[in-house]
Amino acid sequence: MPLDPAAAQAVIDRYPNSRSAILPLFWLGQQADGYVTPETAEQVADLLGLPLGEVESVLSFYTMFRRRPPARCRLQLCRSLACSMHGADEILEHIAAETGVAPGEQSADGGFSVEVVECIAACDHAPAYLCNERMDGPLSKEKALRLLRGEGGGDAR
Repeated sequence: MPLDPAAAQAVIDRYPNSRSAILPLFWLGQQADGYVTPETAEQVADLLGLPLGEVESVLSFYTMFRRRPPARCRLQLCRSLACSMHGADEILEHIAAETGVAPGEQSADGGFSVEVVECIAACDHAPAYLCNERMDGPLSKEKALRLLRGEGGGDAR
């Protein structure tokens, strides 16, 4: 779905340099569609008078923007020092062994994805994770599989 022209223009008007509106415009698109569609990237380029390649390079740099529809359960596991020391790598290996889905992949049915992220500023909950944008922790091997199977409940606990 294309960006709402009035909402997009309101975002652009907040910035003295229109190029600064790239990220907020991506957020608008992702909020509307669940991910930044190719059409949204083209529209952002057109609205800001930028080459599509430049807009695509910004989009591909930031991991918070999805380039495909999100899975039902999107598990992001932190692998910073504290989380690694508390077993994040072992959890990732366990998930891959039990489900056949490696970090960075999505299950064949689109039900879940597993991603590695850098610090999410929750070292006191190591290994910390995000489940559908909600931070929690600590994560165990068993809890990870329950979440991916949809047995974790709406609050990801």
